[in-house]
Amino acid sequence: MNVKARILILAIGLTSFVTLAFANKYETEVKLYQLPEAVQKTIIVNLQGGEAEKIEKEIANSVTTYEVHVKRHVGDTFKMKVDKNGRLVLEGK
Repeated sequence: MNVKARILILAIGLTSFVTLAFANKYETEVKLYQLPEAVQKTIIVNLQGGEAEKIEKEIANSVTTYEVHVKRHVGDTFKMKVDKNGRLVLEGK
């Protein structure tokens, strides 16, 4: 087998691997008003006097969560993750 054929086979294999590795996760930025009501309420209750700077909808292995980047007025930031039913599943730096 010549060098060009080997490179082509390697490139196809690598492309397939990368596609499969990232196929199970999808992220997109969303606005608060676009979220389900239960998710909106949980975010608002847990802002701790801060402001939601960025909200990302994440779908990984058919599970939807919302990651919220919060900036407080004192300058520090934290993240929270809320599931599609409005349950807080993670809060931290």
